[in-house]
Amino acid sequence: MNTPMSEWLIRIIFVITGLIHALPLAGLLGRSMLEQAYGIKLGEGHDLTILMQHRALLFGLLAAACFVAAALPMWRWPAGIAALISMLGLVLIAALQPHGLPIAKVMWVDAGAALLLIIGLLLHAKSPS
Repeated sequence: MNTPMSEWLIRIIFVITGLIHALPLAGLLGRSMLEQAYGIKLGEGHDLTILMQHRALLFGLLAAACFVAAALPMWRWPAGIAALISMLGLVLIAALQPHGLPIAKVMWVDAGAALLLIIGLLLHAKSPS
């Protein structure tokens, strides 16, 4: 069976989206990884570290959903919408208030990935499957 080029492009887009959402998983390794990844200091105590590690875990779940969506078309809408809400939510939150360079970098990566994912979802909507 010959897979159309658009299907390959959709799969690649979901894999890229999954990889972007998998990057924060490194934060599960501890405070220093979180501080290095985000270019921030988490301060004293462990509460913020716990919250950020939980955030990393949730991003890992979203990454897994995107990887599954790359292979299973029935997962594309739910995973795609969840990923778009995640990425565009960060872009909106960051755009509405002052932020540093590390957040600006994340914001631009998320904005670009969201545009790419929108293309993937539009291609999926037009696909015959």
